[in-house]
Amino acid sequence: MDCLTPLMYDVSNIDMWKFRMSMYLKTLGLHVFLTATKKSYLDNSKHIEANVQALEALRSMLSKEYLMMASNCDSAFAV
Repeated sequence: MDCLTPLMYDVSNIDMWKFRMSMYLKTLGLHVFLTATKKSYLDNSKHIEANVQALEALRSMLSKEYLMMASNCDSAFAV
């Protein structure tokens, strides 16, 4: 497994998951990382595109149980 590939989310590995997910989001770009980590990140076309990328990255690392809880969120920061 690549050291930058995030782990599937599990409450037992939350610290490692946060670290690896942060690193992974940074590899996708600064805007992607910021949209997932800053509540009031700018709302412009770059933000919208970055939010979609961050949402996809976050949701892909959630189990079905957590994915259902996050399915109504339209903001990566909310997830």
